[in-house]
Order: sequence, then C-alpha cells, then structure tokens
Amino acid sequence: MRLVTRGDLDGLVCAVIISLHERVGSIVLIHPQDITDGRMEITSQDIIANLPYHPNCAMWFDHHPHTATPTVRPLEFKGVFDAAPSAARLVYEYYGGEAKMPHYAELVRETDRLDAAQLEPSDVLDPQGWIAVGFTIDGRTGIGAFEEYFHTLVGKLMHRATLEQVLEQPEVRKRCQMLRDQDAAFREALRRHSRVEGNVVVTDFRATEQVPVGNRFLIYALFPQVNVSMRLQWGPQRRFQMLTLGHSIFRRSCNTDVGELCARYGGGGHRGAGSVPLMDDPEMQIQMILAELKANG
Repeated sequence: MRLVTRGDLDGLVCAVIISLHERVGSIVLIHPQDITDGRMEITSQDIIANLPYHPNCAMWFDHHPHTATPTVRPLEFKGVFDAAPSAARLVYEYYGGEAKMPHYAELVRETDRLDAAQLEPSDVLDPQGWIAVGFTIDGRTGIGAFEEYFHTLVGKLMHRATLEQVLEQPEVRKRCQMLRDQDAAFREALRRHSRVEGNVVVTDFRATEQVPVGNRFLIYALFPQVNVSMRLQWGPQRRFQMLTLGHSIFRRSCNTDVGELCARYGGGGHRGAGSVPLMDDPEMQIQMILAELKANG
C-alpha cells in the first residue's frame, strides 16, 4: 500500500501509526490542493490521511471539512472522518488509542494542540518539545525541502524514539537551531512588511528575496489586535503569487470561513485557514478578498 499524506506533524504522526498497522510500502507527501485539482493520481492501493477524500482510495482519515473535493464522500468507507483536533487523533483512536499505544499518547496530545492551534503565547515565542519539532517539519516555516527528513522521523518514531532522542537527532537539532538563529530576523521582517487594515494584518513578502524562517503563528503574537492574517508571497519557482489566510489563534473572533472564501477564488482550505494561487490579476483578487475579510469582521 502507498500512504498519501501531508508533510506536517499531523501527517507525520498519521504516517507512523498507520505504518505500524498497515502494509505501507511508500509514503508520498502532497498538498491538499493536489487532490482538489486532480493533480495526484489516487488508486485502490492508496491510504489517504490528513487530506481531502478521493473516491479511488482504499482508506481515508481526515478531520477537516474541506471546501472543495473531487467528489462527495460516501456514507460508508474504510477509515474515519470526524471532528477532531487532528487527523492523528482519529488514526490513533481507530487503531486502539492509548490503551494499545500508550507510548504515543503525549505525541498525539501535542499534535492535537499544534494542528488545532490551541497554543499559548510561549509556544509561539519560544517553542519547546514536540511543538518545536512540529515547526521544523511545517512547510510554512520556510526551512525548505523536508521529504527525506520526514521519512527519517517516521522511522525513528516507529521504533519508539522518545522526545529526547528525537531532539538529539542531528537534523532536528540543526533545524531547531535555525529557527532560533533566525527568530529575530523573522520578527523584524514581519514588522517591516506587514500592515494592519481593520481586522486584518497583511504581510507582503513578494518583493523579499529571502524570507527568514519562522513559525506561521508569530504574526498573531506581534499583532494581537487583528483576528485574521493575509500573507502574500511567491509560489514554487516564482511561477505565480500565493495568498494565504488564517484566523488568529489568540483572538478567535473572525466571522469569515476563509476556506470557503479561498475556494471562490480558485483555492481552498477549511474554516480557519486557506490559500489561493493568484493566477489572473493578483492585485484585484487581493483587494476583493481583503474587502470581504474587513466587511465580515
């Protein structure tokens, strides 16, 4: 079987637990939009986790009501779709939970906290433990390619590596140190390239050659008065511009379903986060999306 998942801490923990219980021969990391747009071929030999449903898959686990999927999920399928703080939580409980896998209980709890953004300011300003590991494997942190890193962590965790043993891995230490070393520069870049418009903080990195690495929640600690963020930057190989939206994790009063909003402009997501590839007339799309965010409050 092939496991198709997302390259973040939630996808990592899903991969570990599923690989312990199913015959997983390979793991592929993709973005949810790859399924939404039909760019990823899914077969009956695939298990999908932490991604939208696809009718060809053998099993499916997810906890997000995605705004756009290739097809409506059937009433019956193998796997679990339900409200939960993380897809990892659903996978963990499906295969027996803490009663059968107590060794992973803390990891799943911390994955719940990170994926549901149930974080304290200290988790954002000075991340520690599994939260710090999670930021090292989040593509939105900006560290760069991590597929090999992801597979290394899957192997270590399948062999029951402790948090301390994971943090001692050379690549984990390197990535955690990179986040610490560039923290001040990332904060300065956020302040320099961000502006507040009503309830929205807009960060425009499109003219920035190299954005320092940093965790995606820091913007809400620096601008506590807003309830939603808009980030503008170049996509892969600078082929198109990207717009990403997210509800503030410290001021949870945004009324906009940003996933639905993004879907109307050719992107997707879920209620609290989404993205749009800006293909045609980016400036007009940016202003229209910004106007909706401000109007809804």
